[in-house]
Amino acid sequence: MLASKGSINRDFVGRNYRDVIAYISVHGRALRNTLILVTCVVLLTLTINPLSAYALSRYNLPQTYKILLFFLATMAFPAEVTAIPNFLLMKQLHMLNTFLALILPTAANGYSIFLLKGFFDGLPKELYEAAELDGASETQMFTRICLPMSTPVLAVIGLGAFTHAYGSFLWAFVVCQDKNMWTLMVWLQQMGSWAPQSMVYAALVLAAIPTLIVFIFAQDVIMRGVIIPMEK
Repeated sequence: MLASKGSINRDFVGRNYRDVIAYISVHGRALRNTLILVTCVVLLTLTINPLSAYALSRYNLPQTYKILLFFLATMAFPAEVTAIPNFLLMKQLHMLNTFLALILPTAANGYSIFLLKGFFDGLPKELYEAAELDGASETQMFTRICLPMSTPVLAVIGLGAFTHAYGSFLWAFVVCQDKNMWTLMVWLQQMGSWAPQSMVYAALVLAAIPTLIVFIFAQDVIMRGVIIPMEK
């Protein structure tokens, strides 16, 4: 025991992590499905929500107040309330057991649109007027003026979209009964039904690493948007 103390300690420290990695490796589609899911959700979130908020901010539509009121109403209900209607809709559209069922319900978010619209409303009107005098189109003003200036807000929204898509278990389990479409969280939940508690804790630690990495990359952008304006 004394002669093999180092190897025994390493075995006790890393055994649960190795078992979790081996379990996930056997179910290789879990990582693939999760990567496709979070990538598509983040890209769609950073495309649809800014476009919607820009349209509401730039054009004085008579229905703007009603649209914003509808967005606020969606924020008043938890996701569990809308799960059954969304499931029935996905079933009628024949999208069950597909990535579309996982991605489309979270592509647009009322809170994100509301937040971005408030930010776009705060931009000086002189920026748009100067761009129009230079012959810039609406697309150029959106991509070259609004998006670069709203990078901290987009980082917050992108981080939230990643966290929601990556940690989603219930919706992914409901709309995808095919095991080939299960995400990482669904497989880890299934593992928790038979694995010892120490192995479950190791799985939680490993599952938290991607979120930590994404937050570290987004942290600089978020803090730059908070600190620099205060210094100015």
